[in-house]
Amino acid sequence: MISPEDGLRPYLVELDRLYEDASYSAQSYFEAAKSAEFWGKAIVFIPAVASAAASLLVALGGDKQWGAAGAVAGAIAATASFLGAGKQASSYKDSGRRFTELRHKARMERTLAMKRPNEMDVEKQLRLLRKEYGEVVSSSELISNRLFKRVQRRIDSGVLSYKGSNEDKKGAQAT
Repeated sequence: MISPEDGLRPYLVELDRLYEDASYSAQSYFEAAKSAEFWGKAIVFIPAVASAAASLLVALGGDKQWGAAGAVAGAIAATASFLGAGKQASSYKDSGRRFTELRHKARMERTLAMKRPNEMDVEKQLRLLRKEYGEVVSSSELISNRLFKRVQRRIDSGVLSYKGSNEDKKGAQAT
């Protein structure tokens, strides 16, 4: 005789996969947001400091060519500020939050799957979550592949584990 859990096994595996996909995606986007935020500030701050230093040199009687360097650095800082160097970080954070929400939904649906009256209900929920995942992927800006290794190390170190939970370091447990 097949137990109800045996019939749900493919759905549970797929919910675990969705949980893991959303976990890696969320963390990747949060890492990208941190990086974009840093570089967004740096692209304004560094030229602004260079402009101020060049202006100080001219004011103290230094070579007037420093004035040209200060003007160029000031223009770079002003342009970066005007264009909103931090907007990309905000977009990445939004995607990270959306993937985090999906991760939580996948974990919840996996937990509730045992209480569903039939497999069709579980499949329907799974398909809705996969569709939502696809929509988030298609509406998110692309991020650099170099972040994946950093994210993998953070997840492997247990960054997503809840203290006191029975979940392993990588997320929902397989049945």
